[in-house]
Amino acid sequence: MEHFDIAIIGAGPAGTFAAYRAAQLGAQVCVFEEHERIGEPVHCGECLSELACKRLNLSLPDEAISQRMKGIRLVYPDRNYSYIEEPGYTLEKERFEQYLAKLGAEAGATYKMRHRVAGLSYSQGTWAVSTTQGAYAAKILIDASGVAGAASRLLYLNPEPKKVVGLQYELSPIENDGFIDFFLWQSLAPRGYLWIIPKKNSRANVGLVTDDAPNARRYLDRFISQFGLSEKKKVGKMAFGGFIPASGPLPKTFDDGILLCGDAAGFTSPMFEGGTGLAMTSGKFAAEVAVGALKKGDASRAALAKYESLWRAEFPDYSRLLSAKKAVYNFTDAEWSRIGRLIPRNLTDVTLAEKAAVGARVLAAAPHFFAKGFISAMDALGKSRAKHYGW
Repeated sequence: MEHFDIAIIGAGPAGTFAAYRAAQLGAQVCVFEEHERIGEPVHCGECLSELACKRLNLSLPDEAISQRMKGIRLVYPDRNYSYIEEPGYTLEKERFEQYLAKLGAEAGATYKMRHRVAGLSYSQGTWAVSTTQGAYAAKILIDASGVAGAASRLLYLNPEPKKVVGLQYELSPIENDGFIDFFLWQSLAPRGYLWIIPKKNSRANVGLVTDDAPNARRYLDRFISQFGLSEKKKVGKMAFGGFIPASGPLPKTFDDGILLCGDAAGFTSPMFEGGTGLAMTSGKFAAEVAVGALKKGDASRAALAKYESLWRAEFPDYSRLLSAKKAVYNFTDAEWSRIGRLIPRNLTDVTLAEKAAVGARVLAAAPHFFAKGFISAMDALGKSRAKHYGW
């Protein structure tokens, strides 16, 4: 049986960045990934802010960047829009994750592909990790297995989180002007939203998030038809995506000998479910706390509690934002179109005076919007920005 300091479940952004950072700090690290190739299949919308990379001192190679973006545009049902100038990237996600894994391997991390973790047990300071390809041992376990949550599922560490479904096609040709488009169209994405995320060579991911999983494809196909994209070619033919945790951080993100990061910990941006920046940052925190615990010879729950202190201090107040997100869904398509005409088109830097002017306009034109949660809804949208780990 091979022994490691740290075993990591999952080679997504959280697991690969945790492996990279832990190996940098001198730990013997092994990552168990159930798929044959890192980054495949792609599950997400494939966008990442420039700020997220700067925070992590991460320089992306050209092959991982699909297109450099100017910012985000919020499109209302009447096709009016607001926008935020905020630089970032759309990714070739499989190449991005393979690059993170390459950094980890160069630092000394080991990757075991086609190793699905099937059993976990912890005794006398050692984890026994049973996989479909054999058994291994480690002193500390980092669960970065995504929404499936291997540790929560196998160890009953947490209840199953609330989930929404994300589904998208890659379509071509779709021209763009360097903005990622999000659509608040409740009639076509109940309690969710839609997107067009541009990629190079006139490709784009066109998708949606909704809590109505059984009807997600029907809603997406209807949007594609109504937005005039029916004649576009479906690259790869099939829709792709997956479930996304949507109830905030799980009750336990650490315990004796174990840390949870990324989707496995419930870390996604509450409004638009962005998770890559949160995943890598939580992976970094998990790695640093784990290595610190190893150096002290103490991987107890008390010794690992620093992890929660770190992410709570860094990430937004999820309880507040989850409540605010509900306010977004209180408004109908017609009301969102009206809101779009009452707020500034450029939302990049809105001054206090401009916010007061918006409040006055709403009070004069639609005072009942305040009772429906207008202020909370605006807060939720504002917190979807990169500085709040929105993407």
